[in-house]
Amino acid sequence: MWNSEHDYVAPRQVSEPEELVVLQEANAEMKSKRLRLDNVKDNPAKFQFWTNLPNYEVFNALNVYLQTRLDGANLCYWRGSSTGNTTTSSKRGPERKLTFEEELFIVLVKLKTGNFNEDLAHTFDISPAHVSRIFSTHINFLNLELKTLFEMQSSENNQAECFTSFENLKVILDCTEIMVHRASNLDARKKTFSNYKHYDSAKFLVGISPNLSVNYVSKAWGGRASDKHITLQSTTLMEGLDNGDSVMADRGFNVASDFKKKGVKLVIPEFKGRDRAQMTNKEASRSEYISKARIHVERVIQRIKTFYFLERTVRLNMHDIIEQVFTVCAYLTNFQMPVIRN
Repeated sequence: MWNSEHDYVAPRQVSEPEELVVLQEANAEMKSKRLRLDNVKDNPAKFQFWTNLPNYEVFNALNVYLQTRLDGANLCYWRGSSTGNTTTSSKRGPERKLTFEEELFIVLVKLKTGNFNEDLAHTFDISPAHVSRIFSTHINFLNLELKTLFEMQSSENNQAECFTSFENLKVILDCTEIMVHRASNLDARKKTFSNYKHYDSAKFLVGISPNLSVNYVSKAWGGRASDKHITLQSTTLMEGLDNGDSVMADRGFNVASDFKKKGVKLVIPEFKGRDRAQMTNKEASRSEYISKARIHVERVIQRIKTFYFLERTVRLNMHDIIEQVFTVCAYLTNFQMPVIRN
């Protein structure tokens, strides 16, 4: 029985229904703080932080486009070579825990943050193995679809002002590298060691169109490969260049004679050479003009590397997918805000 002689506050008696409501409210609050698509879709700043896309509307447009490419079929989970080249299946299969949209969101979060599968599994309440399946499946699908959408597409209209004076300009090229773990095999190590970067790397050729969107990504090469070798061995790029086209690049792309055979003009800054002290005023002005235009391909490459998955040194067991990952990250920059804002 309550003793009135002591100045204690009597505890408030909470009925079971009230306690249930309190617990439900606490649970709802916790759910609202978890990383979920529904929790960040209405906040553009948070959405960009987690996905590298400017807002949910852009993400949804990509999601809708990709689902139209499936044409009502299911996206088959990638399970290594046993799946062959099949991307879709008309079979219903087991019910999936996550929607296509939610899986795509997880893939973008992994690309942007570089988080491990175990971390994402804990965050999204699925197994690490399932995270791996989702990631591999969507990366291969995105690689195919984004290439189809953007690869070697011309942009005669809507060119950036800095490129308008370059006639028939098709693509602006530059190479970039990402770090890979050193292989134990000596022959493989010879191919991946970069004399320029002084570490083992995978090297890619990236091209942008005059409207500043990525329109070419080469396959992965060892860091030892030269810019010239990668360019001339990039079949899709070379076949996509027509007689009368122009290509802009840095001085290291010593391919002018090879392009000339195809009737393609190479636009690069002037060489001073060893036989003279300095360039003429005309040459210096032209070089500066070209460099100011060409710098935008480097800015786009910087954007690619804001997908922090590429910041980590690539493990050797990732060699079969890193090419697709880099390609997807490159083409996803086309969905970001323009490099040059009018």
